[in-house]
Amino acid sequence: MLGNREALWTLWEVSRAGTHAAAAARLGITASAVGQQLKALDRQVGVALFERVGRRARLTPAGGALVACLGEHLPVLDAALEEASETQRTVRGEVSLGGPWPFFRHWLRPRLPGLLSRHPELQLEVRFDVPSRIARRLLEGELDLGIVGLLPEAPGLEVRQVAQERFVAVASPAYLKRWGTPRSARDFGAHRFIAFDADLAMLGPWWRTTLGPKEPLPAQVVCRIANLDEMLALAEAGVGVTVLPDYLVDPAVREGRVVALTPEVGRRSPRRPWGTLWVAWRRAAAPTARFLAVRDWLLEGHGMEAQPRRRSG
Repeated sequence: MLGNREALWTLWEVSRAGTHAAAAARLGITASAVGQQLKALDRQVGVALFERVGRRARLTPAGGALVACLGEHLPVLDAALEEASETQRTVRGEVSLGGPWPFFRHWLRPRLPGLLSRHPELQLEVRFDVPSRIARRLLEGELDLGIVGLLPEAPGLEVRQVAQERFVAVASPAYLKRWGTPRSARDFGAHRFIAFDADLAMLGPWWRTTLGPKEPLPAQVVCRIANLDEMLALAEAGVGVTVLPDYLVDPAVREGRVVALTPEVGRRSPRRPWGTLWVAWRRAAAPTARFLAVRDWLLEGHGMEAQPRRRSG
């Protein structure tokens, strides 16, 4: 490109202002800096672009031809650059966010009004999906940000911890009446389970934490279904035992639709089975103002438990 943008813009301003001093005042630089930029541009072009007439600078024929070209293109280019720069400074436009529906409902929904009030020109598109598809959509650019319960094995993603959720095993009173209430690890191993997927998400971490890492995982997984609400509904219907986040099952426990199960651990102090939730984004994502606003808003909740807000009284 001929010269740099700064020198070309200086040439344009001097042609309009008529003097180095007037152009310098409009550009916010010194008259000396104006002269240095024009000399550098003269050297690159190989011909003088201005000639001095008293205190004024008059364009040479070569300078006039260049300024005429700049008059067609430089303002348009400058406007385009300003628009691109504005994208980096103003929280405006759409950001797509993916994650699990129950977590959004209990943890994010109460916080959304504050975000959208803070940034009235922000548009948020929320999609619900399982972690593996969220990771893929992030890498393919279909999502800007995602919340996942498992660390994605994708080097192209950046992740930060955003929240924790506590897991609880539950079953319906009717199921426990028929199959008995499990107490020991052996008891639990004989029961029927409803799981999220083949990797036993939630169930596996709960099992290893409460029953011990050496206890064999349950063999009777009678239903796998990648939907937390449906897992709870099946547990209420007496299909089996399931493990879910406490904020999801708390209402059902209070209403007696399911019973929270606590294994006997003898003298060993039971550890609380926690799951970690992560916010993820593509490493190569452009850091626009709207992206940063949503990402930083999500990270404001770092270390908070995924608990629903309860009314006092």
